Amino acid sequence: MFDELLDQLSELPDAALDDRIRELEPQRRRLEAEFAATIKVAEHRRLGAVDGHHTINSYLRATLNCSSSEASRLRSQARAADEIEGLGEAWATGRVGDSQVTRFAVVNGNRRVRERLPEFTPILLDAAEQLCYLDFSTCVDRFVGQADEDGAHDARDDAVEHRDAHVRDVGGTLDITARGGDGSTTAELIAIHQRFTEAEYRADVDARRAEFGDDAEHHPLGRTAAQRRFDAMVAISRCAASAQGLGSTGDPLVNIVVDATTWARVLAESGLAPATTLDGEPVDPFTGLRRPSAFLDDLVSSPERMARVRCETSNGVAVHPHDVLRAALAGHVRRVVVDTDGVVVDMGRRRRLFEGAAREAARLLLLRCEHPGCELPTDLCDVDHAHEWAEGGATDQVNSRVRCSSHNADKTRHRWRSRRAANGLTYTVRADGTIMLPAGARPPVFLDEDGPEDSERLTHLARERAAALATA
Repeated sequence: MFDELLDQLSELPDAALDDRIRELEPQRRRLEAEFAATIKVAEHRRLGAVDGHHTINSYLRATLNCSSSEASRLRSQARAADEIEGLGEAWATGRVGDSQVTRFAVVNGNRRVRERLPEFTPILLDAAEQLCYLDFSTCVDRFVGQADEDGAHDARDDAVEHRDAHVRDVGGTLDITARGGDGSTTAELIAIHQRFTEAEYRADVDARRAEFGDDAEHHPLGRTAAQRRFDAMVAISRCAASAQGLGSTGDPLVNIVVDATTWARVLAESGLAPATTLDGEPVDPFTGLRRPSAFLDDLVSSPERMARVRCETSNGVAVHPHDVLRAALAGHVRRVVVDTDGVVVDMGRRRRLFEGAAREAARLLLLRCEHPGCELPTDLCDVDHAHEWAEGGATDQVNSRVRCSSHNADKTRHRWRSRRAANGLTYTVRADGTIMLPAGARPPVFLDEDGPEDSERLTHLARERAAALATA
């Protein structure tokens, strides 16, 4: 039967095959949601005892012939769909999938944050539907980090205290293992490896061009991506041994993006900025908000702000606010402060401009290529115009879009457009007017705010704030 299905599907044109995938995925999600509801009812009835099973897990292992970890995952999904308002409905109607429900289940199982979850569930459900999984997971991490800041700090301290690394020979093969440490150090090591890996890639490109000339692009590179990553590790060790660096040591390897409120709170709690007015009234030194220590309570009054809370590297590695301050004081990173509109208001001491707007700022506002499904880090992407320059598009931060070289070329070739929606996200629109959306996601509501007037207003506002910070 499977072979027959393969034969039938192989005869479909590309558009019909894509339609079939989008038809099947919501059906699969509905069945998974129904299965979770069935497990929840079976657990409530103690159905497993019918065949002498002592627990629902043993019943599931026997009935489904699955592993213990799979049985536990199914139960946690069923529990989350039942306890988190709106999750089961979103799952059953196909708006979210198995991966997103599993992420919700993990958070629901965290007793330290569970009581705050209902307040932010609508925001997280919207993120689960509209964002790619990695960005959605980052939103969840932000929520957990704010709702359980003490726990996050304890976990960070434990990771630093028990940090460890091994370089071993295992059967003639190199095994490098490192665990623990703080977020900024982790991001720095990743950035170093990425920089060396990029250098290995450039070397392969240059060698191919030298051998084949103008016909180079029709020939494969000399090494695979995996081989280049390994060779990058070798290059790092050899450079360290010979005390030679790659590039300018004055350039920061890591950019930490932090929202203005979090940054203000760090400064106030560390005694580096006033936390009260002359009359003694508690204020946030950066934003003017009251009670800077009660940050989560302020978010509850306006939950949509949770999606804009950031304290992470530009590659998405979560960093504790204390580590941001320590790293900023040490000068090994560049801090990037963004306001509630996502506009960069402070980039520390170093700034490279993209025709009057921050080229790096455009990259730092995202973790990866904007094209749906592409996970290439923004450090390796291009910054180009959303509204083409040749068609009157402005060269500024508001009109900038971050895409890898391939998707940037595809954008021009296929005449894709970018449009900003009411939820603050940017979507790619095909030439025929259809929107690139995940299966099951509802179309967004677009705002007519991407015109020249809005672009000029936001750019002017960003420049005013940056100038005020520079003279403060």
